[in-house]
Amino acid sequence: MEHLSVLFQELLANFSCAFGSTPTRCSLLAITLGWILCSGKRTMTGIIRAAGTHATKSHDAYQGFFSKAHWDMETLWQLLVGILCNILPKEKPILLVGDDSLIKHCGRKIWGAGLYRDAVRSSKKYPAYAWGLNWVVLTMVVELPFLHGHQVALPIMARLNPKAPASKKKGRGSAKKHTTVSLMSEMIHRIATRMPERQFVFCGDGAYASVAKHLPDNVQLVSRIRKDAALFARPAPKKTNKPGRPRKKGKRLPSPKDTAPADKKKGLVLKLNLYGKIVRRQVFQSQALWYEVSPDRPVNIVIVRDPQNACADEFFFTTDLALSAAEIIYIYTGRWPIEVVFREAKQYLGIQDSQARKQQAVLRTTPFCLWLNSLIKVWFILENKDKKIVVPKHDPWYPSKNTISFQDMLNALQRTFWSNLFSGMSTSDDNFEKLHRYVINSLSNVA
Repeated sequence: MEHLSVLFQELLANFSCAFGSTPTRCSLLAITLGWILCSGKRTMTGIIRAAGTHATKSHDAYQGFFSKAHWDMETLWQLLVGILCNILPKEKPILLVGDDSLIKHCGRKIWGAGLYRDAVRSSKKYPAYAWGLNWVVLTMVVELPFLHGHQVALPIMARLNPKAPASKKKGRGSAKKHTTVSLMSEMIHRIATRMPERQFVFCGDGAYASVAKHLPDNVQLVSRIRKDAALFARPAPKKTNKPGRPRKKGKRLPSPKDTAPADKKKGLVLKLNLYGKIVRRQVFQSQALWYEVSPDRPVNIVIVRDPQNACADEFFFTTDLALSAAEIIYIYTGRWPIEVVFREAKQYLGIQDSQARKQQAVLRTTPFCLWLNSLIKVWFILENKDKKIVVPKHDPWYPSKNTISFQDMLNALQRTFWSNLFSGMSTSDDNFEKLHRYVINSLSNVA
């Protein structure tokens, strides 16, 4: 572990208080190192093999790190959020983006697993299903200080939405089942209440629009609105001499799909950045009370229409009445980095390789992988904060690359380890054949 970047070691030391004993902290160091260096499947065997001589315990001891050891994942999330808030400017609202993802996991005896719709393989007409775990993830989106306009999402909390066993029927005394919306709302409240002095903007797709019902005072919401949503005017103030309770909503208004006029010449035309493309769109903006979702405060509604009718109309809303149409659209399209996080975790960190089956191990392994994803990004940001980062040399078939990917960050951390390791072994009287043999054996173990 001493051959890793000094800054990464300092970052990891900030989380040592979450682990109660010295043996558990030693296991953390070995598993973290093996997870970073491993290039094959991230099973516990592959992680230990990649850690090499830094993993001195038995396989069962490292397996017990997730299933038996005394440590708290919530403490790791809390410490991570504290580090991120110190990096971000205090005068700007913090952008939170949330979504859920299916983490495929084979086996019938996995706690909380079930059959879920696979969004990657499904279409509107033909849904596809897969066996696995449904994780609800909340991320914090930040812009790389050395690469203007390039944003990355860092996971800051995760909750499992377990599938209830089909044999257990609900009775009067049965516990209320959580939903993805309730779990997301719980995570937002935890973050917002810990930092009441900071302002947040939460962005989620239309499935999380109902989060607006119970938002904390320092959180605003940006999401999609149903095109047939029932909208109402604000209620008129109650007359003092009139009996009865005051009205909660005014007269019925047209739904969003009927709000925008059919005349193509009407409406404000703007150049917008929609999912990485600069396009011209007609924009219609209005305010109304979406009583079903946000009964206590009106929402700001934006309708985006393609003047050429090549794309279907899109409908967005926010609880922040001061935001302009362009700002609302920019914030919503900025939720894309969370989809990149899921791909990074699956493709480069092996989040679906775990063979955990017991409840404790299931509840820890996936969040730990997401936490490690954030830790690597934080290290890369701090390592290059005061430097002019040079975009890594691109592949011959990718000549237009001008951004930094998570793979570049992970490779940079791996290179620091190998460089420090081999430079530390190098002396004037070294045997070249011995060093060469060590390099070959080390690289073969992580392949």
